Amino acid sequence: MANKVFGEARLPLADGRELTLRFDFNAMCEIEEAAGQGTESIMEAVAKGNPRLKVARAMLYGGLRFYHRDLGLDDVGDLFLTDRDAVNEAMGRAMEEFATRQAAANPLPGPRAVKATPRPRGIGTLSSKSGAKAA
Repeated sequence: MANKVFGEARLPLADGRELTLRFDFNAMCEIEEAAGQGTESIMEAVAKGNPRLKVARAMLYGGLRFYHRDLGLDDVGDLFLTDRDAVNEAMGRAMEEFATRQAAANPLPGPRAVKATPRPRGIGTLSSKSGAKAA
């Protein structure tokens, strides 16, 4: 069965419409494409609390693509002007759910779950301070 890790949140708009954000693997790819940078640098900027406007718009755009393919980048950018607080709140909820589901679906193994592999020692010849010994 496919791993369906995603986070969703409803986004009520001032004009009475309601959109739905969905963050999943495909949304992250859309975000990278629209922002012109990789996920790691995007998430780093978000964690610091100061993503560039282009990144914020790309995140909203990527999150809306699953349910709202008719919205373009300009349409999405306008939502920051008309519904900024609702956008920020919905994006926060959806990203938090995505991160929570991703962590649950892909848990990091604990120290006891990691099986230690012995490191190879040398290349199979005996050696001393002066170099390899004849076998």
